[in-house]
Amino acid sequence: MNMGRKVHKTKRRGHSKKWAIFASILIIITLVAAAYVWFPKNESNSFNVDPAFKAFTDHYLDIMKNLNSTETKEKMAIQLNPNFNQTDLFAWEQSKLTFANDPNWFENPTQILNSGDGICMQWSIVYVSACLALGYQSRLVVAVDTLSWNFIHAWAEDYYNGTWVHVDPSDKVWNNPLRYLSWDWGSSIGSQVKIYAFEDSTFQDVTSTYSR
Repeated sequence: MNMGRKVHKTKRRGHSKKWAIFASILIIITLVAAAYVWFPKNESNSFNVDPAFKAFTDHYLDIMKNLNSTETKEKMAIQLNPNFNQTDLFAWEQSKLTFANDPNWFENPTQILNSGDGICMQWSIVYVSACLALGYQSRLVVAVDTLSWNFIHAWAEDYYNGTWVHVDPSDKVWNNPLRYLSWDWGSSIGSQVKIYAFEDSTFQDVTSTYSR
């Protein structure tokens, strides 16, 4: 009788152990699936990522973190007409900045406005910041040479009428995403040249938007 109880208890312990192993395997599978879903959304978190690529993405994510901060939005909003829409802001910036080939390399929008000039990067930062300050969804877009991970050109995208629209404030161009194909680096878009859009804490490869 005691032997039967021991066998019964041993079987129960065996079943419990099997269920524990099964539960552990299920948890591991769930975590792997979650990682698969999450990591592609933000390539800087990918395994075995190129350190230069991570430095590139971290830099522009930091810029966007500043542009999305309450402090920066408040400083920018003071300088803007609260009734401006995104196209008004596009025109407003033309009166505030001039294009300079050798500007002070500021990446804070109020510093850029105080300096009064900049290249494509500074123009794009100011435009995106102005949009965000008035509650419009906007993001910084950067074309980059993937051999060096140095930026080539910068512009913006606005979420406008339900879709992301190309905006190049330094060149005064609205919604002409294929224009860069005729530039000297345009033939390399999709191969050596990649294009990334940065928002608050996330980024996306948008190369396909700018290639045929």
